[in-house]
Amino acid sequence: IYTLSLHDALPICFGQMCFAVLRAEAVPTAGNERGRVVRVTVRVTNRGRGAVAERKIRAYLIDAQGRRWEPLPGLSGNPLTGRVTGGTAMVSEPVFQVAGDSSGLRLVFTRGFWQTGTLVLGDSDSLGHRRTVVELGW
Repeated sequence: IYTLSLHDALPICFGQMCFAVLRAEAVPTAGNERGRVVRVTVRVTNRGRGAVAERKIRAYLIDAQGRRWEPLPGLSGNPLTGRVTGGTAMVSEPVFQVAGDSSGLRLVFTRGFWQTGTLVLGDSDSLGHRRTVVELGW
């Protein structure tokens, strides 16, 4: 695993689409005994010329114990897979519900290891490369 700090604000790029974690924050909830809700703010930038949507991108959280949490459906506003005009950026805010005892939260971006008809060299999904994660400081 290759780890970036939230404070680095370095983008993780897949082709012309780049994803940079800007912040992570607790979302206030009423009587949530099932854990904590975390919102992650991600800037999605299209470095290309034409409008593009990175349809295969997914994000999930992992903690120090290796537990994994997927985003809560319907709560993130602009999806990470949204269409972005060339040379511009948008903000997506995926929301995750994690266990109350979770610590060492890290965000992982992936398009999956097996992409039919595609050989990707040099990104974190490439065969033999370490996965890139962003420490959220929680």
